[in-house]
Formats: sequence, structure tokens, C-alpha cells
Amino acid sequence: ELPIRDYLPSIEDTRYVGGSPIQETGLFEECEGFYISNAGDGRQLLSLLSFDMTEVDALNATTIVGRPGAVYANARSLYVAVRHDRATMDGWFFPEGEGRPEATTVHKFALARDSVATGYRGSGVVKGRILNQFAMDEYEEHLRIATTTGRVPDPDVHSTMSVLRDVEGNLEVVGEVDDIAPTEDIRSVRFNGDVGFIVTFKKTDPLFVFDLADPEVPEIRGELKIPGFSTYMHLMDESHLLTIGYDADDQGSFAFFEGVQLQIIDVSDLEDPRLIHKEVIGTRGSTSEATTNHLAFNYFPVRDLLAIPMTICEGSGPSGQYAHEMTFSGLLVYEVTTANGFSTLGGVPHVAPQSGS
Repeated sequence: ELPIRDYLPSIEDTRYVGGSPIQETGLFEECEGFYISNAGDGRQLLSLLSFDMTEVDALNATTIVGRPGAVYANARSLYVAVRHDRATMDGWFFPEGEGRPEATTVHKFALARDSVATGYRGSGVVKGRILNQFAMDEYEEHLRIATTTGRVPDPDVHSTMSVLRDVEGNLEVVGEVDDIAPTEDIRSVRFNGDVGFIVTFKKTDPLFVFDLADPEVPEIRGELKIPGFSTYMHLMDESHLLTIGYDADDQGSFAFFEGVQLQIIDVSDLEDPRLIHKEVIGTRGSTSEATTNHLAFNYFPVRDLLAIPMTICEGSGPSGQYAHEMTFSGLLVYEVTTANGFSTLGGVPHVAPQSGS
């Protein structure tokens, strides 16, 4: 007997005009502001709010039936990509059924430079699970998204590069490269115009270079295999990638993670990517916040500087054992150039906390 309004999200909005508060309480939007996507995406509600920070106008809002996920945006579009696992759902919406144990739904919202209002454009679905926001990119009205199906050490693990286009409110897959790196999963992704880069890992670090110039016929152009893997790739310039991740010790059927690894990779020739510089910091047990949080990766190209937080461990025993001595914890600074690679400039150690009054 409850009215439908009791189930929809509401908001309390307080704006100040001339120093006096104006308060409104109610729904984000009237019913025409709510949408059910064409992809079964749960029973929760996801709202996108927008407002002009220089004005005191009311909020604009768009709400869809869906869950939160990885967010990618540019000046024209905002995408939310939501992971789904067939094993944890009551029903499976993906049209391929049993053959697709994981899927990612993608919801598109339109952004406009001359308006703060946002609008829901449509949704689509791709096989596999998305890693993070760097695994999405829109270029010339096409969305490229990289996903992985399965988890290591499952022998059926593989990855997919999908290209989607907005067709009358449906995000349709128009191009695809499937079965990328069987038995391995994605560790990092980066796009640059009509080129894409994917790093996968099980024992070595295969860097795959994708030619995405034709959205309907994407293809792998080059591949580079090196020990370890990269968790974040930064565009140093148009022809070089600056990466951070971990070195690895190949043990045959698996590999041990070793020290933190910095690399410069020359991708000027898409068919022949080349590792030109490498720096391994510490041994097993060394860590950096920058390996999992790109906001901690501070590269200043004007001054050729890279600053990253680091905890360095050294003195490890046999292969596979963690180092027993922490020799540094703080901010580490490098000079980085394509000509000379990595040169340590110094570090700022964290000060140990003081006890007592």
C-alpha cells in the first residue's frame, strides 16, 4: 500500500541566497527522471547529480536501476561499468547464457558543455569483468573496454577487448578481440587515441599493443614479454610508456613477486614494442602505494621527475621468502628520461613516531 515515491531516492538540498537558506526536500527527479536500462542490472538505484558551482540553482539528477561501478568520463560522456558474476545472481541476463560466467554492464550518460543537466543515453553489456576506470576509453564516438573472464589459475582464463557504439540508446558491441592471453588475467590497461595497451600476467608480463583505428576490426599489432607485470601505465609521451609494477621470479608453473619495478617501453613501432629501461627497487616485500593508486604516481615531465611513495625491503633469503630488513620508507624521487632511464635523486624518509608526552 506504500506509494512508489517511498522507494525512490530523495534528497535534502540547502542553497543560500542573500545569506538566507532555501531548503528543499523530496525526490531527485519526478518519474520522468528515472530509467530502467535494457540490461538486467539488479534492484538498486544509481543516481548521477550535476550542478553549476557558480550558481545557486537546484540540482539536476538522473537515476537508473543499477549498481555502482568503475567510472570513466570525458567532456561529452560519463560511463559506469558494473561487474556481474553469474554464480552470485538469481538469474543471468547475458544473452550467451551458460558460456559467459562473468559480464560487465556499461551505462552511458550524456554530458553537455552548455548545460549542467545530464541525461541517460543507454546501456550495453560485454563479457568478462572490468579491472578499473583505465580499462575504458571513448574515441570518435566508440567506447573501448578491456575485460577478463575467469581467475588465475583457472586454465580457461582469458581476456577480451570490446568496442561499443551507441545505437539508438543501446551500446552495441561492433568489434572484438577475444581469447587474449589464455591462462592470464589483466593487470593494467591504457588507451591513447586509436591505440590500446593491455598488460596480462601469470608468470611473465606480456604487453599487448592494439590497433583500434577501425572500431569494427580491432587487432593486436605487437607483443612484448618481460618478467613481472605492470599495474599502472603512464603516457610518458606519444611513443613511450612509463610503468610501475612488480618484478617476478619464474618458478615454472608460477612466479614469485619480487621488488617494485619501473620501466620505460618504446611503442613507436606498434608491431615491435621494446623495453629500453628498467629499474627494480628492493626485493620481495617492497611496496608502493603507486602500484595500486595512480594518484600516488607523480610524474613531472617538464622537469623529468618521478616521485613515488616507497617502502623498500632488502636482504631476502632463498627465492620466495620475504626480505627481513626494511631499509627505507618515504618518498623516493627519480630523474627519468628516455635517453638515460632512471637516476635516483634521493628520498625523503618518513619520521618515526615519537612516544611520550
